[in-house]
Amino acid sequence: MGGRDKRGRGPDGEKALDAAHLRPSIHPTYARLLVAELKRRGFADADIVEGTRLDWAQLLEEDRLLSFEQFRRLVLRGVELTGASWLGLDVGRSTQISSHGALGYAMVASADVGQALNLAERYSSLRLQITRFSVERGNGRVQLRIEDTLAWGDIDEYIHSHIIGAICLLLETVSGMPLPDTRVAFTYPAPAWADEYATRLRGVTLEFGASASMIDIPESFASTPCITADASACRQAVRLCERAEARHQSDGEAAQKVLDRLLDGQGHYPSLSEMAKELYMSDRTLNRKLKAQGTSYQMLLDDVRQELAVWYLRQTQMSVEAIAERLGYRDTSNFSRTCKRWFGVTPLAIRGG
Repeated sequence: MGGRDKRGRGPDGEKALDAAHLRPSIHPTYARLLVAELKRRGFADADIVEGTRLDWAQLLEEDRLLSFEQFRRLVLRGVELTGASWLGLDVGRSTQISSHGALGYAMVASADVGQALNLAERYSSLRLQITRFSVERGNGRVQLRIEDTLAWGDIDEYIHSHIIGAICLLLETVSGMPLPDTRVAFTYPAPAWADEYATRLRGVTLEFGASASMIDIPESFASTPCITADASACRQAVRLCERAEARHQSDGEAAQKVLDRLLDGQGHYPSLSEMAKELYMSDRTLNRKLKAQGTSYQMLLDDVRQELAVWYLRQTQMSVEAIAERLGYRDTSNFSRTCKRWFGVTPLAIRGG
């Protein structure tokens, strides 16, 4: 039967495509925060986005979720420019409450630290769909555990350190005090730059090579009232989270189904009308649902084809002709012209880049 072998390769022996990495899963705010940090360090817009296939103006104007691969390219570019492998920690420690949207407002208005953590567990997927938070209590301690829902690979440290840095800052903000008797754990081994962690996470016990990434605090601290507590504001923010979640489950489901179908196109990509029929809805309804997610059918189709083109060119030995056919182009010259329009270079240049 088809599928991957133990080395993650498909039945044709090529590296298997992990479609999850190409699906929208990260709010663009977190890309904007990274770009803002790089700009503060003196890097120009053009240098920051070079090679990422992202556009800074587009990032600012659109609220479409980024795919993991899009975000990954930006992170790797940022680390390359700065030489700071701990860049995620710096970005996390500069992340303001408002960056987390309605969830951030709900957390900051919570009655106590424990409630703020519970809200993070409940609604974090509204901002990040590549991770899962869970709160565990026992033996006088409260742990916020951070689990990746897909392999983060070469940006594992960035994401973990960004998340933990941002949450530590948020807990310090709502409690109005340094984190007491707190342990912060990372699953990866201690890096050579571990002192940079100690400098930015002062007063906490650091652990590397742990079984799970987490922030571990005393139960007494979890009971600490938030200095920014506002019951009415918290209820309103939670309602906003619930509405966003409901929209994601209805409209977001349609976008997800479209992407799943497109990612599995294998040379045939349906028209908008054909896709709407497959999803048992009218063209107008599908357009409305996608628009609610800040996207459109053509945008999703173009994004999928671009990502797949680069994937097949760089990760497989398939011929350009075979890739063109896989992406639904009847002749290679048309595919080559499209690549030049998308990326400014030919397919062979992408393969050699």
